Amino acid sequence: MDIYKLLKFNHKIKNHRIKFFGLWLLSILNKRYLAIQFDPVLACNLRCKMCYFTDDEYVKTNMKGIFKESDLEDLAKVNFKNALKLQIGCGAEPTLFKHNVKLIEIAKTFKVPYISMVTNGNLLNNQDIIDLSQAGLNEFIFSMHGVFKETYEDLMDKGNYETFHEVLGFISEEKKKNPNLLLRINYTFNVDNFHELKEFFKVYDKYSIDIIQLRPIDKIGETTYNNFSLKAIEKDYEEINSLLKKESAKRNITLLSPKTISRNEEESFKVKTENDSSYLLPYTYCYVSPKFYWKDDFDWKTESFGSWQKRNSWNKILFKNIFLSKKDLKKPNRNMLNYSVEIN
Repeated sequence: MDIYKLLKFNHKIKNHRIKFFGLWLLSILNKRYLAIQFDPVLACNLRCKMCYFTDDEYVKTNMKGIFKESDLEDLAKVNFKNALKLQIGCGAEPTLFKHNVKLIEIAKTFKVPYISMVTNGNLLNNQDIIDLSQAGLNEFIFSMHGVFKETYEDLMDKGNYETFHEVLGFISEEKKKNPNLLLRINYTFNVDNFHELKEFFKVYDKYSIDIIQLRPIDKIGETTYNNFSLKAIEKDYEEINSLLKKESAKRNITLLSPKTISRNEEESFKVKTENDSSYLLPYTYCYVSPKFYWKDDFDWKTESFGSWQKRNSWNKILFKNIFLSKKDLKKPNRNMLNYSVEIN
């Protein structure tokens, strides 16, 4: 399954009523529509300065827990059959979990069409790459916050620039044996690392990258880095984004990026978006961690997804949403879809 063509198709449908009709139809037919974001362990090996892992009090209170290996099969039985996508790693570092290969193999037995892993990559070795690829991982998503060593290691505190490049090389070699394996780079930018993107392909052109996402900094907690304003780079954004589009197209790379980084910073640090898919997030975005399972009243150990749907009149809610205005719909607090999709 090409998840990016699906994203582009979804993005082209501007009418939220049509989207909710499709979602309702998938739900009543018991088809796949959930995007499961799974943090199997609530910990991280780095202390990236734009991340809440630099807030010691937050980490002490909230970032604890690890899934038991013995629970993975039961977890999968709940709603993996309804999963369109499984993303391993969301708000923590998944490579600290020792059973990712087993998790992927279980997901494949439930025929989950697309499995990705979001990681900083610093704990992976060549054998890890091979094992995850052979188990059925479709995509590695690497987080990075600097094109050059000084910026990378400053913003990704405890990260190692040489290790990061070594692992990118391992994946590029594995892709020669497994051409279906994708490599994506998520670049979170701020005023201090944005202009380095002009040199991105001079440094990373040797790696087999399939997707690049540009992610404007967002306030996600009390972080060490605290300059959330993008005003100083607003004028340069269009030029550099256009350059990256051009260079990505030459290399047949999919670029995900905001059309603009304009925002009213007195009200919010969210970038404005016209992506109506954000209205569907509360109904499709299924976050799972050792401490939480999607909805507060959903106990995955005692009930199935189907019984939870029935108890909450889920299909009736989806159907009702077809007729609600955008104003009346509950929109997520954070904008997770502030990009457009370019298929080259």
